[in-house]
Order: sequence, then C-alpha cells, then structure tokens
Amino acid sequence: MLTDNVKWWWAAMLGGSFLLAIPGHSEIGAIIGDVVGHFFSALILAIVPILGYRLFYERIGEKEVTYIFGAAWIYLVFSQLVGW
Repeated sequence: MLTDNVKWWWAAMLGGSFLLAIPGHSEIGAIIGDVVGHFFSALILAIVPILGYRLFYERIGEKEVTYIFGAAWIYLVFSQLVGW
C-alpha cells in the first residue's frame, strides 16, 4: 500500500513546500530558504509530540515520526494558506 512507504510522505511534503515557496520568490536561494523554513518550523512544532511518544512508548519508528512531522507540516501549511 502506498501509505505504508513513508518516503512518499517526505517527497510530498518537500514538493508541497517548493510549490508554496515558488510564487513569492524568483531567486533559488529564497525558494530554498522558504523550504528549509517550512521543515524547521514543522520540526519545532513536532518535537514535543515526538518526545512524548518516546517517553510513553520508549520506541518510536520512522513511520510514527513521519506521521507526527507530517501533521505538524500540514498544520503549518493550512495556517499559512488561511492566514492564521
């Protein structure tokens, strides 16, 4: 099943970040800066749930980290699109 392979989630998030960054900038440095900013902001937002999961269950796999990070990334994208 496609959702079992978490590498597709990372590719979708990376592509989505590029699509969000391209309309506002014409220089590649600014686009890459926005993409890195999206991922850094999502990491900051996702670190607490990831550490909480690790604390309670003692083992966290790549799939769980990807889902938590993906949820943080989706929240950031929606908040940027809506203007929160």
